[in-house]
Amino acid sequence: MARHPHWAGAVIALVAFSESLALVGLLVPGAAILFAAGALIASGALAFWPMCLWAIAGAILGDGVSYWLGRHYRSHVRDLWPFRKHPGLLDRGEAFLHRHGGKSIILGRFVGPVRPVIPIVAGMLDMPPTRFYTINVLSAIGWAPAYLLPGMAFGASLALAGAVSGRLALLVGLLVGIAWLLTLAVRYTVEFLSPLAQRWGEALTHWARVHGRLSWLLGDLLEPTRKPSRALAVWILLLIGGTWLFFGVLEDMLTLDPLVHTDHAVYNLLQGLRGPLGDRLMVTLSELGDWMVLVAVVGAVSLWLIWRRDWRDLGYLVAAVTFGRLVVATLKVLLQVPRPIPIYSGIDAYSFPSSHATMSLVVYGLLAVLCAGELPPRWRALPHALAGMLIAGIALSRLYLGAHWLSDVVAGLALGASWVALVAIARHRHVHQILGTAFAPTMAAVVLAVGAWHVTRNLEPDLTRYAAREPSRKLEKVAWSADSWQKLPPYRLDLEGKKEQPLNLQWAGNLEAIRAELESTGWHEPVPLTLRTGLRWLAPEPSPTTLPLLPQLHDGRHDALSMVHAARSADGLPLVLRLWSAHSHLEPGGAPLWLGTVAWLHIERLPLLRFPVAAGDYGRALAASRPSLPAGCAERADGERVALLCGEP
Repeated sequence: MARHPHWAGAVIALVAFSESLALVGLLVPGAAILFAAGALIASGALAFWPMCLWAIAGAILGDGVSYWLGRHYRSHVRDLWPFRKHPGLLDRGEAFLHRHGGKSIILGRFVGPVRPVIPIVAGMLDMPPTRFYTINVLSAIGWAPAYLLPGMAFGASLALAGAVSGRLALLVGLLVGIAWLLTLAVRYTVEFLSPLAQRWGEALTHWARVHGRLSWLLGDLLEPTRKPSRALAVWILLLIGGTWLFFGVLEDMLTLDPLVHTDHAVYNLLQGLRGPLGDRLMVTLSELGDWMVLVAVVGAVSLWLIWRRDWRDLGYLVAAVTFGRLVVATLKVLLQVPRPIPIYSGIDAYSFPSSHATMSLVVYGLLAVLCAGELPPRWRALPHALAGMLIAGIALSRLYLGAHWLSDVVAGLALGASWVALVAIARHRHVHQILGTAFAPTMAAVVLAVGAWHVTRNLEPDLTRYAAREPSRKLEKVAWSADSWQKLPPYRLDLEGKKEQPLNLQWAGNLEAIRAELESTGWHEPVPLTLRTGLRWLAPEPSPTTLPLLPQLHDGRHDALSMVHAARSADGLPLVLRLWSAHSHLEPGGAPLWLGTVAWLHIERLPLLRFPVAAGDYGRALAASRPSLPAGCAERADGERVALLCGEP
C-alpha cells in the first residue's frame, strides 16, 4: 500500500467490505490492516480523508450485501453452509438483535464474534431497508475513524521514535508485536486448542482406565471416573510441553548444540538495539521480576488466602514458589553457566536457568490462575493475557540487558510453565475456596503499588548495573590531529549498516567548558522537551527554534550536548550542533573526546505532527558554523570526508 498509494484506497475499501461481509469478516484481519493503514497515514505515505472515505464506503457495502442476502434467502439462510453446520452463529446474532434492536447494527460493528452476522440476521428478520441503511451509514462513519485513528497515533509515536533512533522504533515495534501475538495466542488457545486438548485428555483418561496398575502415574492430574474439562486438558498439554521443552534446552546446552550459537546471535542482535529510552523501559520491566517484588506479591496473596482460610491454595502457592526457587538455585550451582556479562556475585553469578523468567512465571502465572477462577467465564482469559504480557516483558528485558542467554530464558519459562500447570491441574481436581470478587482488583493494585515503589527506589542504580560496557580508548594528541581522527566513526551509528548524518566535528575537552565556550559565541540550548512543550508539535506552522528538540542516538547513547544557533541558511533554517561521547580520551592530559555533527534544522511535516530534524547539506552547514566556533579549530580532509577538530592544537 505504501509503494502503490493509487491502489491503497481500493485495498482499504476491499478490506472494509470483507470485514463487514457475512462470515468472511471472521477470517479477514481487517482491524490489523486498517491499523497499519492508519500508521501509514501518520507517516505521510497516505492521505487521511480519501482513505477514511474508502473505508466507510467498503463498510457500508459489506453490511449492505449481507443484509440483502438475509432478505433474499430469509429462513433458508439456515440451510446454507456454514450456518447449516454451525447454527449457533445465527442464534447468537438473533439474540443480540432482539436484545439491542436497531442499536445492534451500530454495536455489531465493534463486537468481533457477531459483527459479520448481525446484518444478515437483520435481513432475515425483515428489518425495514430505510431503517437499516440509515443506521448502516451512520455506524460506518463512526467505525472507519475508530480503526484508523489508533493506527495513526501509533504511527506518529513510531515517527518520533524513529527520529530519535531507528533502534528505538524497532524496539517499540517489537514490543507491540509481542503483546499482539500473546493476545492472539491466548485467544486462539481457548478457541481452537481446547477441543484438541479435550480429545487428548479423554484419551489419557481411557488409558488410565485400561492400565489400572499404571494409573498411579496420573495421580491428581485426572480422575478416571469423570470426563476431563477442556481447561484441565489444556493444563495437561502445558505441563507436558513445558517439561519436554525444559529438558530439550538442557540437553542442547550440555551437548553444545547449535542453540549455543543462537544464544550469541540473539545477544549481539539485542545489544545492537540498545539505547537510553529502551534501557529505562527494560530495566523497569526487569525490576518487576526482582525477588523483592515477587516476595511482596506472594506475601499479599498468602495473607488473602489465610484470611479466606484457603489452606489448600496457600499450600500450592508456597510449595510452587519454594520448590521453584530451590530447583533454579540447584541448577545454577551444578551447571555454573557464566552470564554474558558479570553483573552479580554468589549463586546469582551463574546464568542457567533464568531466575527472573522462572519465578515471575510461577508467581504471576499462579496469580492469574487464582484471579481467573473468580471472574465470569468471558473474562477469564484476561488475567492470563495480562500476566503473559508482563512475563514476556520481563523475559525480553533479561535478554535485552545482556543478563541472560536465550537458552536461560527459554528454559526458565518452560520450567515455570510446568510448575504453574502442575498446580492448576492439582487445583482442578478439588473444590477450592471462593476468594471473592475483590481478589483480582486488589492483587492488581498490589502489583502496581509494589512495582512502582521498587522501580522508584532502584531504577538509577540498576541503570548503572546494566549499562552497556564499552572501554575508553587512549589517543595521543599529536596522532589524533595527524591521522587518528580518521579512525573514529565517520557517521552517526544507529541500526547496523545504515548511514545517518556525518560526524563532521571532533572536540576534545570538558563538556561544561565546551558548553560555556559555545554560549559565548551565540549558541544556546534548545527548548527542553516536556509534556507542555511537546504539544507545540501539533501547531500547524511552528518555527524550528520554538519546538523542543528530540534527542538523537549514536551507538546507543543520547547526545551529551545539543545547541542551536540563530545563523540562517538561504531557506531561513537555523543551525544545530550535537556532541556524543567518542569513548576516547587524549594523552597526555586525559581530555575526553567528543564526536559531533553540525546541520541545518528544518521541520518534518507529518499529518499529525511537526517536529525539528537535521537537514542535509552538512558541508555548507559546517562552513556556516565556523565564525561561531573557536578560532583554533582545524579542518581535516580525507577524500570525501571532512571534519573539524577543536579543543586541542
